[in-house]
Amino acid sequence: MIERFVIASNNTHKTDEMVSYLSVLGLKGINYRQLIDEITFPPETTDDMVANALVKAQTIHNLLPDEYVLADDSALFIPAVPDHFGVTTMREFKAHQLRGDDEINQYVLQQLPAGASREAYLLADFVVITPQNTIYTTQGKGGVILTETPRGNRNGLDELLETENGLTLAEIDMPARVHYAHRGRAAIKMKNQLQQAGELK
Repeated sequence: MIERFVIASNNTHKTDEMVSYLSVLGLKGINYRQLIDEITFPPETTDDMVANALVKAQTIHNLLPDEYVLADDSALFIPAVPDHFGVTTMREFKAHQLRGDDEINQYVLQQLPAGASREAYLLADFVVITPQNTIYTTQGKGGVILTETPRGNRNGLDELLETENGLTLAEIDMPARVHYAHRGRAAIKMKNQLQQAGELK
């Protein structure tokens, strides 16, 4: 049975967020760097988020084969500007040398033409690899429209994504946020899937 998830990520902010969502769901998560030295993950694809998450999970599974390894790949999608964001969201931000949440958020808002649809969402694909090398995958979607200005004063892109309840992801406090955020919803689905498979009580 699962006692903890080892998160395959070098991103401390992402890890902390995933640990928080797992905690709300009664689960424990730690970063792999608490067990072994930091590694460099293989290059990611530009068109397959599940494959990207799987590569990260498999890499850590090979180093820590007795652990339940959890990885994710997340991205921003704005259908009105299909040439931007998507699977390569973070690479686009880095290519433009954007630094900090404010610069990133302003850049995102500037890409949407006047009068265009403001439909937008964050997507997260979760992959878990068990010690028996069984693979589980889930997906979570958070947000429905892009705001006109950042709201919530925290959590980067979460300030731009308004949810079904009219609040941005950044304006929703824990533990309620687990039910609206892309990674929170992916975590809920993963817990349900692992319970149904008998991996969790």
